[in-house]
Amino acid sequence: MRIKLFNKTFKITPMEIGVLVASLLLVIALIIALVISPSNKKEEPDATATAASKEPYDASKGVIDEKEFDGTILPKTEDEGEEYLKSTLFLGDSNTARFLKMLNEDNKTFTDVDNTIGVVGMGIDAISSLACMDFTSGRYTMPQAVKILQPERVIITFGTNNLSGNSTDASYFIERYEAQLKEIEKAYPSVDLIVNAIPPVSEYNHYPNIYMQQVDAYNRAIVKMCEKNDWKFLNSAEALKDSKSGYAKSGYMVEDGIHFSQKGLIALFEYIRTHAYITDDDRPKPLAAIPTVIGVPDGLIQINPLSNQEFTEEELEVNLETAIPTATPTPEETATPAPTAAPTATPECGENAIYSTTYNACVCLDGYEGNPAKGYGCTLSTPIPEATPMCQDPAALNNGDMANPCVYPTPVATPVCQDPNALNNGDMANPCVYPTPVPEVTPEPTAEATPAEATTTP
Repeated sequence: MRIKLFNKTFKITPMEIGVLVASLLLVIALIIALVISPSNKKEEPDATATAASKEPYDASKGVIDEKEFDGTILPKTEDEGEEYLKSTLFLGDSNTARFLKMLNEDNKTFTDVDNTIGVVGMGIDAISSLACMDFTSGRYTMPQAVKILQPERVIITFGTNNLSGNSTDASYFIERYEAQLKEIEKAYPSVDLIVNAIPPVSEYNHYPNIYMQQVDAYNRAIVKMCEKNDWKFLNSAEALKDSKSGYAKSGYMVEDGIHFSQKGLIALFEYIRTHAYITDDDRPKPLAAIPTVIGVPDGLIQINPLSNQEFTEEELEVNLETAIPTATPTPEETATPAPTAAPTATPECGENAIYSTTYNACVCLDGYEGNPAKGYGCTLSTPIPEATPMCQDPAALNNGDMANPCVYPTPVATPVCQDPNALNNGDMANPCVYPTPVPEVTPEPTAEATPAEATTTP
């Protein structure tokens, strides 16, 4: 084939034509790609973060009116302090697990191992099916653990791991959540059930499928569920949200945008203490003995439900990190000393108890028994005394022979005689002696005239 280009004639083979066409198509494709791709992308706070909502989010729609649910939403109270927290059992997901990983203003964990069951990656459907709490007597599900621990109240926080998209239809979520909560109520009817709000997320987070519109819709459905079942709703989200944006307040979440920071947990626990729910203690008394608490093992769930992928090392680091105690600033002298590793906080134990690294829990000292947790304590074990036989005559005790504890002399049977004076001095062969009876003499009948013989014939 011949073509004329720039007043010159060129001879081109069919193969060369094919190469030329392919090259032209490739150039056109590159031009189109450059035109479509944005040249100036707006920078975000974190390159790995994605905006929590791609649609305009109206924060006002997420506000729950306390007056509308009067009697269900817990109102503001006096600060009930640490005692309120100690008498409460906390159930939840990785944010609840962080209660034992992060440190408060006093450089202590927010809760103790004996009143916290938090499982990384756990959603509502595993509440009654996943054995997740270890005691020295075995591993139990959350409802079973509630029955064993016999708390005055439970504060339960689930829902983050069940978020998926921007749908505001919460009916299926609530149907499943309600069924699981009733399993807890069934296991220990005396417990006061408090359902906490799903916490807000940061505007920029690592999970593109989490939308605040759905968080708000689920929380509104949760408060209605509580009203229906006479449970209480802890509206902690109102203390964690920025009033203007509706997202979590700045600094309340760590980099991933969904897990509490130390600052966020301090705000949460202040809200819990000042929105307390205390009722008459109607738990059956005395409380049953509680086996030693070991705690929740790591790695129970391997798949991140928000990504449907195995947890990455970065995600596990976020879930398992431990806050470093805040050091008190000291004036510099000549040189700044090299930083030293922060000590790992060891949970405090009760009286006559020590922290066991084997069980990662407090245990009673040898010879002691009771609840080793802080605020309780162990007492000296009292040996069970041997039972003393009960004999009618104390002198009859048979020298501790428990098989035949009482020995009495064989009683001698007293003969029964018609005349007590007839007893024959204890002779059992012939016990009664009576005088020989005199036979009665029957008088002979006298001859008397019969009426026939006495009658004379006139």
